[in-house]
Amino acid sequence: MTPVHEAARSALTTTVLRDAASSGGWAYFAGKTPRLEPTLWALAALSHAPDLPRPFPDLAAPHLRFLERAQRADGLLVDAPGMPPNLAWNGLAATVLAAVAPDATPLLGRIVAGIIAVKGLRVANEPGGAQNNELQAWPWLPDTFSWVEPSAWCVLALKKAARSSASTARVQEAEAMLRDRQCTGGGWNYGNASALGQDLRPYVPTTAAGVLALQEQASTPDAGKALAWLESSRLSEPSSMALSLAALALHICGRPVDDVLQHLATGVPRTAERGNLHHQAMALCALTLDVHNGQVFRV
Repeated sequence: MTPVHEAARSALTTTVLRDAASSGGWAYFAGKTPRLEPTLWALAALSHAPDLPRPFPDLAAPHLRFLERAQRADGLLVDAPGMPPNLAWNGLAATVLAAVAPDATPLLGRIVAGIIAVKGLRVANEPGGAQNNELQAWPWLPDTFSWVEPSAWCVLALKKAARSSASTARVQEAEAMLRDRQCTGGGWNYGNASALGQDLRPYVPTTAAGVLALQEQASTPDAGKALAWLESSRLSEPSSMALSLAALALHICGRPVDDVLQHLATGVPRTAERGNLHHQAMALCALTLDVHNGQVFRV
């Protein structure tokens, strides 16, 4: 670990601990309303962070109560009453809770049941179209079309938190959808691999999510192609989000990430200046890989 790496990790830990909401949860920016996404990344990051002021289960307790208050009758979490559930963040929630709070059985079990119950819309295939629109994975919001990121997070969630015939069937179809939507050069765009006859380019965050979802298949042609693209493009998007996800996915698949972490650590002052707690928690999660070895996101 370099001095820059160590300083970045220490600063991020201080910030994430300091800016937690007193009622539980984390907001995207300090002092704002707590939201699901930054809360989940903060819990993932702190679960193995060194030098915590008290044991992680005690520290996590008010934030788990925040997640419990966010749960609807159907098991899915929402950012605020009356808002629709975001399936990507529910997949992230089940993934994180399965790793850092396995004793939160009722909360986790209801999220998993809610995830299994939601399917992306089935749409008729276009004549001669290359994409199979009948495959049903997960949408961002219920009653809409399947997209790559929510599908990837929900696949990862069910692999970590559920082993049943229902979850296996959902995972298999979602994996088929991910393979169907893979870009020509490897990796994933946000939704389709092409539009209006034009191939679309993959992006680092979406590809990293897809690689995490298919991590145990890294030696297969499709997943291996995505992993190779991610490895070659790992520094092409310098945001803390892209670098953090790339580091996690590559490390879990056994690829070197020292240069990714160095770029991430060097950029921490800029990330901190912008004040986004979500991105700072993601960076902290990646910069503690030497401690947790990616266990939160490892199948």
